[in-house]
Amino acid sequence: MAEDLPSIITNAVKSSNKKLQDEISTLQEENRPIRIEAEKLSCNLMMVEIDHSRVEDAMSAELKVARKEASDLRQKLHLLAQEKIELESKLVPYRLKVANLVASMKADAAKVENLEKRSADREVLLGKVEKERDDAVDELTKAREENEKIDAELAQARDEGKKVADDLAQARGETEELKKRADELK
Repeated sequence: MAEDLPSIITNAVKSSNKKLQDEISTLQEENRPIRIEAEKLSCNLMMVEIDHSRVEDAMSAELKVARKEASDLRQKLHLLAQEKIELESKLVPYRLKVANLVASMKADAAKVENLEKRSADREVLLGKVEKERDDAVDELTKAREENEKIDAELAQARDEGKKVADDLAQARGETEELKKRADELK
């Protein structure tokens, strides 16, 4: 029996081994569709991974571009902010000038209003003076006309005075002659 034990064990191992191989073979046959399905899934998974990798690369490139654009925009924004600050610093003196000019315009408007009032008053006064002048010119014209009449009368009176003086001189001459004759006759 001792000799039979190794042969029994060998036979048992062989028989077990054959059963196991049959079972393995059956399991392998049963697992073949699963293995094919697993390979399909593996292939699909690889395709999905490739697509995912492509999408990831595209998204990474887009992200890089977006980051670059964002960086460029931040830089432009910074430059525009600096330009705005520079322009505002240039604008402040102009705003002060405008404020000063507005104040000056208000002061000038008050002066203009005062000047307009004075001008209106002067125009009224000028109107009065012109009326007085026109009245004085009319009076002067009348006085000249009267003066001319008086001058004419005076000239006539002078002429008459001359005539009278001539007549008087002639009469004196005649009177003297008469006196001489009277003296002679005496």
